[in-house]
Amino acid sequence: MKHGGEGTAAAAAGGGTNAAAPRLKQRPIPDPPEMATAGWRGPARFLLVLALAAAVIALAVGALNTLVDPYGMVGLQLLPTATTPDRTLKADAIENLQRAPQLVVLGSSRSKRYQPSYLREKTGLRTFNAGVSGIGGTADSWAMARFIDEVWPGSHPAWLWLLDVESFVPFEVQGRTAGEPRLAKYIDQAAASRGLGSTLRNVAENRLSIFSWVTAKDSLRVLTQLDKLKRQAKAYRAMYLPDGGLKESPLSAKELQGRLPKSIKRYSDLYRTAYRRLDPEAQRYFEEALAFMNAQGATPLIVLTPINPKLRDVVGPLGWDTRHQQVLAYLEALASTYHFLLLDNSDPVKFHYDPQQFYDGVHMTDANTRRAIDYILEQTGGIPQ
Repeated sequence: MKHGGEGTAAAAAGGGTNAAAPRLKQRPIPDPPEMATAGWRGPARFLLVLALAAAVIALAVGALNTLVDPYGMVGLQLLPTATTPDRTLKADAIENLQRAPQLVVLGSSRSKRYQPSYLREKTGLRTFNAGVSGIGGTADSWAMARFIDEVWPGSHPAWLWLLDVESFVPFEVQGRTAGEPRLAKYIDQAAASRGLGSTLRNVAENRLSIFSWVTAKDSLRVLTQLDKLKRQAKAYRAMYLPDGGLKESPLSAKELQGRLPKSIKRYSDLYRTAYRRLDPEAQRYFEEALAFMNAQGATPLIVLTPINPKLRDVVGPLGWDTRHQQVLAYLEALASTYHFLLLDNSDPVKFHYDPQQFYDGVHMTDANTRRAIDYILEQTGGIPQ
């Protein structure tokens, strides 16, 4: 009886299995350590230290990016930038002209291949190219027009404004313009000097970039490759002529094949995510520029810039076709208030372009810009004075 009872007990303890089967060792499980609920010895202290460390790191990154200013957004100009300083370069060139320009080209990077020498040959007018890089840019053109008038008062030049469909993208004023005091003062009077107030304002307006690790990486690149960047800045300046035009640069078919896909991606993303309407601020700067030119007695020639048909095939359905029509409607509506001539040159087929003479989806070589200039002058009868 005793033996049977022990077997029954063993079976019960083993859950109905053989009593000789291995069993889990019973180990005591300790209670978790108690955490302080008050004072500076608990999670509050840890979170405070963590927050202070993060703040110190953020301030260090911000200070580094402000002083180095790799994109030229703050305007301290203590070191060479990691980006093209074309606004400063063009402002320098305007001040160094021997005589006032009689014709000024305005626009984005797409306008920079419209050679002043060719325009002078065709029109007889001393021409300066004031185009600068950057999507959007009506504020850039407004500032350039005002600065030219400041340096050459009473010159009253004619204006050829090469306007992109993307000129009215809802972006903030280009940081590089806000960082060049000679231009920034026409956008923001507080930026007329390089004082502490204007510096802090530029930092605040560009805070997402100033406190970015990506920007910090470029700041470190500036510091570690200072001599290289100085050589690059010097080489970049050497690409430009005293009249603001770019020296001619040959293009290979292979280069076009490499650049075009990047351009397609960039503008596809732009139309998918950002460019859903014409930006009121961009319109305001555009209209202020028109009013300023009209007050000088000028009738500017506004020309919509060409787009590579291969790019248009992609971005047309994404919104380019709609924005194009909206820009045309907007400009036509302004005709009752301002005096200007308008030519839609967005389709390069009009001027018998060479498909191989595009650098990418929007930038043309000198060969195509000369064709575009010939077409512009033929359609308008010349630059209005």
